[in-house]
Amino acid sequence: MLTKKVNLLVKTVCNIDLIIACSALVVLTIITVAGVFKRYVVKDPILWQEEISAFCQVWMVYMGASVGFRTGSHVAIELLVDAMPKNLQKIISYLIDLIVLFVLVFLLVNSKDYIAQVFGRSGRTTPILRIPYTYIYGIAPYGCALMIASYFLSKYAPVFTKAIESPEEEAIKE
Repeated sequence: MLTKKVNLLVKTVCNIDLIIACSALVVLTIITVAGVFKRYVVKDPILWQEEISAFCQVWMVYMGASVGFRTGSHVAIELLVDAMPKNLQKIISYLIDLIVLFVLVFLLVNSKDYIAQVFGRSGRTTPILRIPYTYIYGIAPYGCALMIASYFLSKYAPVFTKAIESPEEEAIKE
């Protein structure tokens, strides 16, 4: 019984980005439908709708991108690479990994600095709900870090886990 609870906890922690992205999508959908109804039927718009929508969109994009890296759901044009010899494909694959790592680290560092400079020092908040912009856009560096981890764990973790399988897992496979 305890192992089921531990497994559920591990699955939840490993999918926290998916949970956050899905929650943001649900809130965004509900707020948008309610906003349309209030604006066009009741003729009384929800004034804070745009602020919550922006919050949900930013969080959904960064957390969803992490999920996309983990599941291999991002668009990839592999026609040219697939036409190359296997040895060259492996080299290109490592080159792509380096480019992805460089871009994501660049975004992580620069987004952290940008958010600290523009929103952190000024203390700017949204006009109606007074949500600090650092709460809205502060997810960017964490999202980039999750994207890095998701990309490389999804690509290389199976290689390492096969090398360190437990005897019980090997017995099950036989």
